[in-house]
Amino acid sequence: MSDTPITDTPIPAKRSGAGNLALIVALAALGLSGWQYYETRVTLDQARLSLAQSLADAGGSARVLREQNTATLSGLKATDAKLALLEARVNQSAGQYATLEGMYQELTRNRSDWLLAEVEHTLSIASQQLQLAGNVSAAVSALEMLDTRLARFDSPQLIGLKKAINKDLIELKALPYLDNVGITLKLDQLMLSVDTLPLAVDHHRLAPVAGARHVLPANASWWERALSDLSGSIGELVHIRRMDKPEALLLSPEQAFFLRENLKMRLLDARMALQGRLGGTFSADISAARSYVERYFDRDAPATQQWLATLNGVKDAPLDVALPDLAASLKSVRDAQGSVEVTP
Repeated sequence: MSDTPITDTPIPAKRSGAGNLALIVALAALGLSGWQYYETRVTLDQARLSLAQSLADAGGSARVLREQNTATLSGLKATDAKLALLEARVNQSAGQYATLEGMYQELTRNRSDWLLAEVEHTLSIASQQLQLAGNVSAAVSALEMLDTRLARFDSPQLIGLKKAINKDLIELKALPYLDNVGITLKLDQLMLSVDTLPLAVDHHRLAPVAGARHVLPANASWWERALSDLSGSIGELVHIRRMDKPEALLLSPEQAFFLRENLKMRLLDARMALQGRLGGTFSADISAARSYVERYFDRDAPATQQWLATLNGVKDAPLDVALPDLAASLKSVRDAQGSVEVTP
């Protein structure tokens, strides 16, 4: 192999210009790459700094959040306690409200309820007075008061009640009058005066007969005077009287005591029969009391006559009378309750 000689052949100028251009482009690309690398590093550093700052801020925020969470939990616990206390107070208030509601409902009942309740109560008392004590005058007064009270109301639903009360009132006024209180007082007076009535045996006790001895003349002989004294003495020893009730003279003091007590018991039984309106029992006790007085007491004494006159004044008391029971009026007022609205 032969060596080829190297000759210094000049490079064309066109080829040299292209190389320079390539070098410039490469340098420009390298500079651009360096600039991009620099920008990227700056951006990364800024991002790293921002991230670090964000992390620091996040740590502070987390610490604040933890503190806020702790405060919130404490607040929730306090709120729970307050809610429990409030619930207890609400329950207490609910009970009080229920009580107040009941009271309010009671107070806000309409006028018809109050009116009918009052009418029923008054009728019940009047009926009890009639059945237990036979107190007609009290029942009449009660029904007259109700009649006047109901007359102020124009409700059509009260017409039946008004008619029933008016009917019972007419029946009561038609009954014969019985002075229960007056008869009771007279019986008490008779019982108190029993101990002062004189017995027949006290009136017919032996006593000197009023009469004058035969007066002898001044010149009468001694035997005439002796005979006059003897006849006068014998006349004072023996008295003849008429006695229509011989058994009255046989009463001992102890028997006289029990006689007066039995008479009082008869009058007390008559008083009890009067309160119960037992006409047969009342008449029997009054007749027995009159019989005791006429047989064993002095009928001629003013006290006895006054006592018998008082007794005769109560013997005809009208007890055997059927009293109304006001059942119709009570039924009418109970039917009307809850269905009547009244306006004065």
